[in-house]
Amino acid sequence: MDDVNRPITNPELTAAVERMRRENSRESREAVLDLVITTARFLAPVTITPAPEEQDPGEAALGQGTQIQFQLLTNQEGQPFFPAFTSWEELRKLCGPKNQQTLVLTFDDYAAMVVRDTRAAGFVVDPFGACLSFDRAMVEHLVERKRQMTGN
Repeated sequence: MDDVNRPITNPELTAAVERMRRENSRESREAVLDLVITTARFLAPVTITPAPEEQDPGEAALGQGTQIQFQLLTNQEGQPFFPAFTSWEELRKLCGPKNQQTLVLTFDDYAAMVVRDTRAAGFVVDPFGACLSFDRAMVEHLVERKRQMTGN
């Protein structure tokens, strides 16, 4: 389980994205994809109803019947994507300084949501920054790629 008190920064992924933008080589693109599917942790903006009750500082418990609603952002073609943010700085580009409820998710979480929610066209990493879009077909491809990498 992720330590929610550990900051979300993804420095390896950020550096790999910068390298990919500079080089635009197959190797640099592959490095970004490998980090997205294996080690990246993303902030997902959500609305939790009712709001969780704080237990200890930094810890909250969700009660029975709690509903979690994930936000969707629409791209220029009108397709809805789940946003995934690599840091709080990137998330602030969406919500500004207000407190935004979030969950920490991995590629596997996003892949499951895309497969389960037919409204979503995919997910997008840092939509107001790097803007890496992963449509449904790409997500399915990456699920298979990860399966081959891990042998599961």
